[in-house]
Amino acid sequence: MQLNAIKDSINKLFHWEYFPFIVFAFLMLMLHLGMKSYGDDLVYREVLRNQSLWMYITNAYEQWSSRIIIMPVAVFFAGQGFGLFSMADAVVYFLLPFIISKIFVSDHKWEHNWIIVFLLACVPFATMMSTAGWVVTSIHYLWPLTIGLVALYPLKKILLEESIKWYEYIIYFAALIFGINMEIMAAIIMTFYIAFSLFLICKKKLSWFLILGTIISIGNLVFILICPGNSVRELAEIATRFPDYIDLGVIQKISLSFTASLICIDQNFILLVITGMALVFSWHKDKMTRIVGVITFIFGLLVNLARVILMSPKFNGLLSKIEGVNITDWIDYNKLMNVVPGLYHYIILVGMMISSLFLMGLTFLLFKNSKKMWIAVMVMGAGIMSRVVMGFSATVYESGARTFLFEYVSFAIYGLLLYQEFKPELSGKTQRLLIQALCFFAIAGYLESFLRVLQLAS
Repeated sequence: MQLNAIKDSINKLFHWEYFPFIVFAFLMLMLHLGMKSYGDDLVYREVLRNQSLWMYITNAYEQWSSRIIIMPVAVFFAGQGFGLFSMADAVVYFLLPFIISKIFVSDHKWEHNWIIVFLLACVPFATMMSTAGWVVTSIHYLWPLTIGLVALYPLKKILLEESIKWYEYIIYFAALIFGINMEIMAAIIMTFYIAFSLFLICKKKLSWFLILGTIISIGNLVFILICPGNSVRELAEIATRFPDYIDLGVIQKISLSFTASLICIDQNFILLVITGMALVFSWHKDKMTRIVGVITFIFGLLVNLARVILMSPKFNGLLSKIEGVNITDWIDYNKLMNVVPGLYHYIILVGMMISSLFLMGLTFLLFKNSKKMWIAVMVMGAGIMSRVVMGFSATVYESGARTFLFEYVSFAIYGLLLYQEFKPELSGKTQRLLIQALCFFAIAGYLESFLRVLQLAS
């Protein structure tokens, strides 16, 4: 009897709707066993030795950054043992798929939650979160993204006229303040709050929380723009790294965004997975949708081939041994960075713009008869624009892979929307093959992160 009770408990745990998130958080926690503080983590660890916290925040605001809420949190965790950060980070990795599920999943929760985990496992978190130090990068990027999504959850509840308890408002308000303290997340949150506010106003429905959140989001954008520290840091980065940047026009800066999209990323599967999913689902639509689906997938494949193979150190080493030549004999990637855009930049710009337009066009074609169309468009648009705006920073190259986080997570959400909307149209056999393929790429994505951690630890 006792054995049966244990089996029943295990079975209930396995089929608990949030069990996939426990698995994901546990796997990400295992990666932390091979991590240690380095880079900016060590710098942040020392900042309070000769100054108070208030002095640090004041100096940061005047000389470095508007992230006056995020930075003290990073200082605290950098100053503690790495184990405390690892546990807190694991909670964030649980919260990320959890809040995505709360926002976008309403039925078949166990199944859809596994899909969320499979898609997130395709995101190269280890590559992105290791660029400036595990602690500092995670708290400056992953945490505002995740907590910022919590600030978007009440939009769904307000739209569906679900009740919101008084203590939830406190949580959502705190999440809003933390999320908008990071510039990219601030723009995303502000866009969604403004869009939902206008929609509800047109429906003659008003929400005091939504209006207040919109006002705060807009005010925060002004705060970011007038922060003296942001200007001081930007001018310092321009003078040090990219003196010609100050004379660049809008198109030139956008070309930097797309060039960095090829140079700064590492191996990942999420773009290939979502374009592959879109191709599968487009095959059951009209001829135009199928054609756009094929072209979009080819673009996604070419981007992966360009970065993962042609610009991969592993591939370069293999080519050197076989042919005796290096990729850099043809193209010196260092000459593409921190320079006035030239021919290669504009070729990449045209290619990536066409790719982005096809992604957006395919989204419209696939979701044109769906109630989720505008949500899908906004999710995909947010991901693409999070990359475009990076060209308006002189550190577009130095920021590295971490700035892709917002785009990749939006791709994962987009993949979930695709699965929810079109999976019922597939045959039983095709559905099983799709889930098996997602599982395969999830394992491959996690192994890639695992190998990245081992590489950095060695």
